Amino acid sequence: MPRLNFTGRRKISHRHVRISVTGIGGIESMSAAMDLSSYRFPPDARIVVEAMRQLDLVRFEYGTVAAPAAVSSCRLSEFATLAGLRFRLKVVSADHPRGRLLGVADRMVPQEAHRESLLRVPLLAVRSQDLGREIWRLDFSDEPVLLVNPRVAGRKALARSPEFQSLVLPEILRSILHRIVLQDGVRTCDDPAEWSARWLRFACSLPGVGELSLTGDRELDLDWIAGAVGAFCRWRSVDRQFATFWRAGP
Repeated sequence: MPRLNFTGRRKISHRHVRISVTGIGGIESMSAAMDLSSYRFPPDARIVVEAMRQLDLVRFEYGTVAAPAAVSSCRLSEFATLAGLRFRLKVVSADHPRGRLLGVADRMVPQEAHRESLLRVPLLAVRSQDLGREIWRLDFSDEPVLLVNPRVAGRKALARSPEFQSLVLPEILRSILHRIVLQDGVRTCDDPAEWSARWLRFACSLPGVGELSLTGDRELDLDWIAGAVGAFCRWRSVDRQFATFWRAGP
């Protein structure tokens, strides 16, 4: 696919695109329907639909604006699970400059029966990756992913251990909230498709935390983040978890 030029792109409303996921014989596939007539894109502009989950991405050619249709199979077999799957539609110029991004609809979710199962997204995905001498790391290439070094321990066993949960999980929450609030400047959780909205809703739901201030005051933001981490520690009783582990000894 040619390199994309993002200059002058238009945002395509989710109301004008419908993504469906169906399963036939145990094989899941995607289909798309769209009405792009109000955007006045060139008729020969190409349509691309991308399926994404965490760091995995599969791209499907979907014909042109004048004749939108799947060019080949739209199977989703490359994904280990469809939980958390999102879709992006791009309209790309076919003439000079070739590959210019004319329009995009991002973070779309399926509209049919599979929608509910695809929306049940784990708050933090865990993936094995060789990290050298590091035990764990947060990856923000897309939405946050906890990378666990398989040379140290199995990812599930380590992530579920009381010592890891008491010592590491509060700092993971702190790092993610710092990223969302202080670095990215996100302050609302209106869009359920955005990972940042899911984390803000989770933090706000912790006992005694309340809503994030909309003023953008850094000191207030830091106090809110500290309060959220403290509430998480109380909710999970991380001090007792660690004390039990420590007293047990080797």
